[in-house]
Amino acid sequence: MPRVKSGSWKAAGFTAFIFLLVALAIGSVNFVQFIVYFSAVVFNVVYLYSVFPGSRFFSISVANFIALYTCLFSFFVTANFSFVSGELLGVGYFMPILGFFGGTWINRKSIKSVVVEHRKNAKGLTVRSVKWLFPISLIGVVTFFVPENTIPVLWGDVIFFASMGGITLVVSVVSKDVATFLLEAGLLFEEFFLRIEMLVMPAFAFLTFYSMNVMIFGFLYRIIDHYSAVTHFSIQGEVRAISFLDSLYFSIITLSTVGYGDIIPVTDAVKAVVSIQIVVSVMLLLFGFSEIMSYSRSGPEKREQK
Repeated sequence: MPRVKSGSWKAAGFTAFIFLLVALAIGSVNFVQFIVYFSAVVFNVVYLYSVFPGSRFFSISVANFIALYTCLFSFFVTANFSFVSGELLGVGYFMPILGFFGGTWINRKSIKSVVVEHRKNAKGLTVRSVKWLFPISLIGVVTFFVPENTIPVLWGDVIFFASMGGITLVVSVVSKDVATFLLEAGLLFEEFFLRIEMLVMPAFAFLTFYSMNVMIFGFLYRIIDHYSAVTHFSIQGEVRAISFLDSLYFSIITLSTVGYGDIIPVTDAVKAVVSIQIVVSVMLLLFGFSEIMSYSRSGPEKREQK
């Protein structure tokens, strides 16, 4: 096994951070399970990143892949296998992961050759790249037909392990395709981030005007309400004075045209200001997006001339 590169630890750290968010969001993972999952994820990413020379954004595709698998696993367990014990769920969770890494280790030479070919002649993601998802999706759909409340718990455990075993078998057999898919996704991420690097300055300019819009109209809402004898807002169903922070919050949700309904203008004067902000915001969004796109399409020479 090749020496682990410094980038592998960054990849492992990023993936571990994503997994931490997933585990905290799920909320049903105890401390021991979390440590085991966390360690396994770090080890697997370091292994995969060091064995296969992917792009510098390969870690993002791996992190997304593992996080997505964790979310789907939690969904199917909650929907179809809530009766399975935590220890068995842990074993079932790791089965496809171990199957995948076992398959990549067996086919590591052929996968490396595919990686080199794809880096020279990148064709992007195709139907062939994701064909392995169809049998896995079929297994997931079949689990919805399990009569959860009418079968013995033992048979439920057997069906759970049979499902995870089927997924493990598929992932092991097509591990070459899965690894290629992740590497292709990493190349796409790399190309995407290289493109958006050129848009940092126009995006920052747009964000500046956006924040000015929020602040100016937020200040107006606060000033109108604070220095008049009439209360202009209904907050949480109660007509009362709007605070400084609430005025900025109301400006943001008005600018984005979200309209949660927790803060409502009740006087014609403020309704008129709200209408003006909505029009200004739409114009800012349209022209701002247009300017960013025109900047991205112009070459470096034209930018220097400007």
